[in-house]
Amino acid sequence: MLASLNGVACNSLDADCVGSYNGIILTISDLTPNFTPAEWDILHNYEKDFKVREAVLSGWPATYSDPNAPFGIFLDYGLVFSSSGASYNTQWSVPAAYQKEVLESVNLANPLPITDFAFAANPRNDAVGPRDGTVPSVIPLLKTTNGEALVSIVQYKLPDQTTPVREVLISTITNTSFLIHSKVLAYEFVNWATQGVFVGARRVYMAAHLDDLFLPNWLWDPSLKAVNLLQTYRLNSGDISNLVEKQTTFRAAHPTAGSAFQLDFPFNGAGAVVDPAAAPLVADLSEDLVAAVIANKNAFRYINHTFTHETMDKPPVPANAPCDYETFISETLIEAEITNNRTVWGLLALPDQANNNRVLLTGNHSGLKDLKCTDDPLLHPEMANVQDDDVAFDQGGANTLLLRAAANVEVQYVASDSSQRGQNVEQYITQYDDGKATDRIMLPRWPTNVFFNVINPDQLIDEYNYMFYDRFVDAGQDPCTVPGAICTPRSYAEILAAEADSAVRHMLSFNKWLHFFHQSNAANYANGNTLIFDWLNAVFAAYERLFKLPVLNLPYWQIGDKTKDRLDAKTANIQAKWDRTTNQVTLSADKSVNLEVMGIDGGDLYGGQFIREVNVSTTPAVFTVNRALTQ
Repeated sequence: MLASLNGVACNSLDADCVGSYNGIILTISDLTPNFTPAEWDILHNYEKDFKVREAVLSGWPATYSDPNAPFGIFLDYGLVFSSSGASYNTQWSVPAAYQKEVLESVNLANPLPITDFAFAANPRNDAVGPRDGTVPSVIPLLKTTNGEALVSIVQYKLPDQTTPVREVLISTITNTSFLIHSKVLAYEFVNWATQGVFVGARRVYMAAHLDDLFLPNWLWDPSLKAVNLLQTYRLNSGDISNLVEKQTTFRAAHPTAGSAFQLDFPFNGAGAVVDPAAAPLVADLSEDLVAAVIANKNAFRYINHTFTHETMDKPPVPANAPCDYETFISETLIEAEITNNRTVWGLLALPDQANNNRVLLTGNHSGLKDLKCTDDPLLHPEMANVQDDDVAFDQGGANTLLLRAAANVEVQYVASDSSQRGQNVEQYITQYDDGKATDRIMLPRWPTNVFFNVINPDQLIDEYNYMFYDRFVDAGQDPCTVPGAICTPRSYAEILAAEADSAVRHMLSFNKWLHFFHQSNAANYANGNTLIFDWLNAVFAAYERLFKLPVLNLPYWQIGDKTKDRLDAKTANIQAKWDRTTNQVTLSADKSVNLEVMGIDGGDLYGGQFIREVNVSTTPAVFTVNRALTQ
């Protein structure tokens, strides 16, 4: 078998020959007719010669014979098809010998629901195998309740040997990004194929932002089926005390959340001062909510949400055009919104201001798209959807004045709404010339269907079912035919279950993005219960039924720093080589970057594997492999 070493062909028997591929991943099991029998032989020989594993994401439990010389079976997974279906109830069956290598992070105490088409198969257990003389031995990891295999390890052994010469992880389940079982299994294919040694890392994250602290939120009125501008809710001292207690209870109830989990409060300082128009600003220290926040300030984290929550979208063109919203027409005014809030931060002595000065969340994520002066549906009833004429971020809709003002006061990270076009990507904001040497970085946030204008389940149920069901019925439409709508109204428990399913999918994407809510959702609506902790408890209960990995709860500025490292690493040309003889990994890059690397010594143990953060440059650095199989 030949492999490439510095552009020169070498033989795998040579002492200094290292294969170019650390693992093989096939999206389907047979690749027919794109792979010829001879090409399968080449692939399998490479896997044997260089001790490289293969993972098959989905497919038929195939056995194929070559009709031409040299004849014989060239592809054999040791399985015989037994049944197929659109869903299966399952049971885990992971041998102790493999529990450190596969599915270590999965909660094996609970079945994995298979929610799409799958082939089930039975191990053959005979002496027949491929034409290279090996015999496949199947070790099922996930079975149907009837004992049929859905996910298996296949060991290929020579008849007189006990050590496999080749190993394959095969799934005969349909896998795609939107299926929950695929979210659970996705990492397993990568981890198996790479043997847990690769550039990059896998961690699970969750943070919850409660926007608008110190300001009131308007409330949903079921009789109006709309927001009632005469009804508002602002947190009080009792709510803050209750949140502290609920947060402690939540940590104890969910071990994966850990003892350090904290809610984040993006705050608007105008609601915490005596007179927002006065200079200098004076904190209203005796006011009920302000005093309660100060007394419990270390229980939570804080984010600059601007002083008054004013809109920062593009000024109208022409300048005197009528608009539905107030617009900031100078960098100076926008800067004041940021710096005045920093002043309030200092007046209240809230924690960790220096790090958080680098982060900005504008009101309604404004400034990242152009609303074209039509954001108010009451003033524009002629428009079916007032967002239809918006100019998205990636179409040139961002307000350059905002970006320049943010740069002027050394903001590095700007929050965005991942549901908006062009804002659902971690990215340097390079489309706009802010006149600075470095660009801002966009940090997406996930919205939820716990709306800003609800404080209790009754309001949420009414608005949720109106938004996703009733309004379509009222318009003479069948909700079942409308994308995003629901076919029947949902109860509170059903809403929480749907929200938990969505949030767990986000968590299992391994993105660091957080979920945002509003201060109204933290109200004590009855007996200490709150919408935010109803949501969090539902999400973590659903997550813990599937996974055991600790969930990291990072402050927003740290998410920004890690995102910056990731974006910078993506622009580097990284060279990595794992020498199996010396059991060492050599890393270098064409520029200095910070990397996370799985499976090397000296890192933090997470989910049974070492993850180490290292700086890599043009000078090669050598690290010892540690797969943590004995930890």
